[in-house]
Amino acid sequence: MVDWWRSGPQMVRLWLMSMETWSASMVVIAERSAMLGNAAIFPEAFDAKEFNRMVPEKVDAFTRGMMGAARARDPIEAAENALAPVHSRVTANARRLRRR
Repeated sequence: MVDWWRSGPQMVRLWLMSMETWSASMVVIAERSAMLGNAAIFPEAFDAKEFNRMVPEKVDAFTRGMMGAARARDPIEAAENALAPVHSRVTANARRLRRR
């Protein structure tokens, strides 16, 4: 059973991870949308490597997240374990795409 009163630091960490994931995903969506739009106008700008990584990376991150959540001892740990691989992937993508 979760003692919600004592889980404050975990809740703050989960909230921060959620906000970082949300803001980084907005960067990734914007950058990739611009790339798709650019490739529609200029076919030579099509970045097959980038477009081919979109779906497999999501499947991998969500699979690892759900496996981590299944090993958790309480709901907060389950949420952190589920979000951690997605957070890691999306923040790395945002950093990489910003440098382009």
